[in-house]
Amino acid sequence: MNRVVYRSLAVALLGCIAAHRYATVRRPPDVHNYHERIRSAHAAVPSHIGAWVGADAPVPAQAVRVLAPNLLVSRRYTNVENGEGAGFLLVHCDDAHDMAGHFPLRCYPAAGWELMASRAREWQVGNLRVTGYEYEFTHDSLDGGRGGPRSMTVASTLLRPGGRVFPDMASMTRSVIGAGGQASGAAQIQVYFDRPLSQDQRDAAVVSLLEGHRPVLDAILADVKQ
Repeated sequence: MNRVVYRSLAVALLGCIAAHRYATVRRPPDVHNYHERIRSAHAAVPSHIGAWVGADAPVPAQAVRVLAPNLLVSRRYTNVENGEGAGFLLVHCDDAHDMAGHFPLRCYPAAGWELMASRAREWQVGNLRVTGYEYEFTHDSLDGGRGGPRSMTVASTLLRPGGRVFPDMASMTRSVIGAGGQASGAAQIQVYFDRPLSQDQRDAAVVSLLEGHRPVLDAILADVKQ
């Protein structure tokens, strides 16, 4: 095969690579407005959600740098009626691929937590059915004055535009395959508990906090073009 043929094949291959890259990383029309609507929707979320009173909670600076979030909500809630506590984390990334390496099954073990159990869960938030997983972790460090190892239960779900709700990272990752798939972004929500609560108590807390954040959830789940 002569040099001219080699060159032609090389040019064709480079052209295919360039076309594939353009198709997969280009941002769909109106995506910037879509991302802005998500940020704006957070202003409609009250600091008090029913009996739950929230306060901003710190997020590790490294996580912020790696995720480069379009919106990041980290709050600690206390139920003033019964003293229950819950943490709430919502992260929306412009690029869905930025989310792929950050989810409970990876991040908690990386911080020294051991997975003890996981189970598929479903929460009905008004007219919205939210599918997800609940994970139980333990840590060798002592739990303050309670003695014994620390424990953490994390309820997690992921959202994308077009009304798509995903129970885990694997199913969300499959959704970004194709032209411009990742460019509209993705969101992850975690509601976590560092004190023992019954399943009913955890479910009630998850539903209440998700309902309070419905303006943001609805903005994320909306179509990119509006």
